[in-house]
Amino acid sequence: MRVLRFSRYLQKHGWTPIVLCVKGGAKHEPRDETLAAEIPSDIRVERVPCLEPDNYADTWDVPREKVVRNLFKTFDKVLFPDDRALWIKPLVKRARAIIAKEQIDVVWATAQPWSTLVAGRDIKNATGVPLVLDFRDDWTTSNADFRKVKRLAREQELEQTVLAAADAVVSVTPHIVEQLRARAPKSLSQDQFHLIPNGFDPAHFPEQNPPLTKPFTMVHTGGLYHLRPVEPLLKVLDAWFEAHPERAGQVRVKLAGRATDEVKRAIAESPWAECIELLGFVSHQRVRELIVHAHVNLLMIEQVRTAAWLYTGKVFEYIGARRPILMLGPDPSPLAQLLRDTGLGSISSYESPEETGKTLECLFQEEKQNLPSPCEDQIQRFNACHQTGQLAGIFGEVAHRDRTS
Repeated sequence: MRVLRFSRYLQKHGWTPIVLCVKGGAKHEPRDETLAAEIPSDIRVERVPCLEPDNYADTWDVPREKVVRNLFKTFDKVLFPDDRALWIKPLVKRARAIIAKEQIDVVWATAQPWSTLVAGRDIKNATGVPLVLDFRDDWTTSNADFRKVKRLAREQELEQTVLAAADAVVSVTPHIVEQLRARAPKSLSQDQFHLIPNGFDPAHFPEQNPPLTKPFTMVHTGGLYHLRPVEPLLKVLDAWFEAHPERAGQVRVKLAGRATDEVKRAIAESPWAECIELLGFVSHQRVRELIVHAHVNLLMIEQVRTAAWLYTGKVFEYIGARRPILMLGPDPSPLAQLLRDTGLGSISSYESPEETGKTLECLFQEEKQNLPSPCEDQIQRFNACHQTGQLAGIFGEVAHRDRTS
C-alpha cells in the first residue's frame, strides 16, 4: 500500500516512476485483485517472476505441491535473507536492462521482503545509480520479535552491506530511524536518514463522512493470531455488558481479517458471539467502507516487547477515516501519543477491561465533552500526497549529489 500511494502521487512532484514488482508469487495467499485498478494507467509496471515456497500449497490435499514446498524449506540455505531470495538475480537483471535504455536518476528499494533491499544494493553496485532504501519494518532488531530468525548474525552482516550501498535511508517510525542510525556504517552521515511514516490516500476517504446509523458498530481490521489474540476484546465486552446489559443487543463488532482456529473457537464460545461478525479477508475497498461507517475503530497492539515502537499501517487508514479510535496497548508509547495528537484516539490498557468498557460507554453515549476533537493539522501529516513530496525531495537531493560528485 505504501508503494502504491507513493507511485500514484510521484508525478505530481516531478518524478516518473518505473515500478519493478513480482509477477505471480505467493499464489496460495489471499490477495486483493481490485488494488491493481488503482495503479495510474500512465505508470509503467514491469513484473518479474519469483520462485518461492508460497507458490506451492502448504497442505497434503495437494501432495505434489506440498512436497515441493517442503523441499524448499529443507534446503532453505538458498532462501536467504528470506523466502523471496530467488527473486534477487532476475530482478537485478531486469533493472540493469531498463537502466541501460532509460535515464534513471534514482533507484528506490522498499522492504519487506528484505531481498528487495539486497537487489537494490546489487543494482547500485552494478550501475552506480543512487540508491534510496525504504525500511517499512526494522530488519534485524524489533522486527525479529515477529519472525523466527535462525541466522540473525548473518542477516546483520548482510544489512550492513545494504546500508553501505545507500545514498539515503527512509523508515516509517522515529524509533526505527534511530536504530538504523545507531548501527549504520561510517559511510552514512546522520542527515542521510529520514522519517516518512505510513499514511492514508486522501482519494480513499470522503471530505465529509457519511452519517452514522444504528447499531453501534466497532470495527477491527487485520489478522487475529497468537500475538494479537481476541480474548482481551472479549474481556472488554464482558465488562461493558455487565455494567450495561442492554448494550449486548445494541452493539455489533465486525472483525475484518484472517483469524486462527483458536480465535474462531474463542469467539464461538463467547456469550457475545451473536454480536460479533468475523468477516475474514476482505478487499481494501471494503475495509475503507467499514472504517468510515464505524462508530469506533479498534486498534489492538501485538503483545510483544517492541510493538510499542512500531506503527501498524492500519492506524493511518483509521486516521484518514476520521472516526474515533480505541487503542488497546502500551501507554505511554509513541503510537499512543500519535493518536492523542490527532485528537482521534482513546488509549486503554489490556489489563483494564473495566476502564475500557467505560470508555466505550462514553463513546456510545457520544459524551463529546470528554473526548478530544480531531486535529486536522496533525492528520494532514499522514496525507500520502504531502508525504510523497517529502520522498521526491529526498530523490532530488541524492540525484543532485550524484551529478555534482
